Amino acid sequence: RPVGDAGLTAADGAPFRLKTLRGKWALVYFNPLPCAEACRYNLYKMQQVRLAQGRDAPRVERVLIVAGAGGAALREFAQHYPGLLALSGARATLQSLAREFVSSQGTALEVPGRVYLIDPIGNLVLSYAPDADPSGMRKDLARLLRLSQVG
Repeated sequence: RPVGDAGLTAADGAPFRLKTLRGKWALVYFNPLPCAEACRYNLYKMQQVRLAQGRDAPRVERVLIVAGAGGAALREFAQHYPGLLALSGARATLQSLAREFVSSQGTALEVPGRVYLIDPIGNLVLSYAPDADPSGMRKDLARLLRLSQVG
């Protein structure tokens, strides 16, 4: 499913458009603040899955989208998780965007904890349950990177 081009705000306060991610694979995680232990573990999993791609790791972005976060909270994430794109936006924008990230349990904001994978063209390809095995995520991503002619 195609993912729309939502206007968000980056950790440095600059506007950020999701279309900026085009050309790369993106692991996307929605979470409200504060980031509890499960949230921190999923961010760690995303980092490890990306690093496990070896020379293909630069083809993958990690994205955290948080609801109701100010600039200070986003900067804190950026400091604790180098390379992580921490983004926030207006409530209406996030609710609209979350409806595009749907699983059988509900939208990304209704059921936080899922990790989503967006392809370089901007399509939602896969989603992983909060308790997903990182080795399975790594294998899926490695296979997609190997077969992909884009990104």
